[in-house]
Amino acid sequence: MGLAAALSLEALMLKHLRKARTPSEARFALSLAPGLPLMAIASFVLLLVSGGDLSSWMSAWSLAWPRVTVITMVPVALLGMVSGRKLRAVRRLSVSGHLPDAELLTKLQVPVLKLSMILRTAFVVGILLLMTAKPELRESLEVIGALAILGSVCGLFFFKAQKEHQFWHFL
Repeated sequence: MGLAAALSLEALMLKHLRKARTPSEARFALSLAPGLPLMAIASFVLLLVSGGDLSSWMSAWSLAWPRVTVITMVPVALLGMVSGRKLRAVRRLSVSGHLPDAELLTKLQVPVLKLSMILRTAFVVGILLLMTAKPELRESLEVIGALAILGSVCGLFFFKAQKEHQFWHFL
């Protein structure tokens, strides 16, 4: 639930960040979730530790889905680190005051943040499906692969829509 909340807060923050027309609006968007990185990291670690412990307790490591789940957490963590780094850079730019307003607002439009959020959400949905259905190896890989493809296609759609200046219009 913490990871879902972190992704939801990030989506809200990114939506407001994309709509920002002044540096003060950008700072407001970035202030919506000041503890987001800590919350996301803590939720992620808690999920790994508790899930690993539960899998050990249930002797589930011999099954395919827990192993595929742990492997799927790697891109979730890597994409989260990329997003965290980009958001820190955006925060520094918004408070530094070294850039003209127009240039600052252009730099705040970071499409990789939206793509990262979409892919992480797709992977988390896949992990939840694996935990619920408990499929064999082939099906587990198919679920994660299908959601990775779906997330990528959605991300490409959003990139194309951004070029047409309608990136957030549908939200």
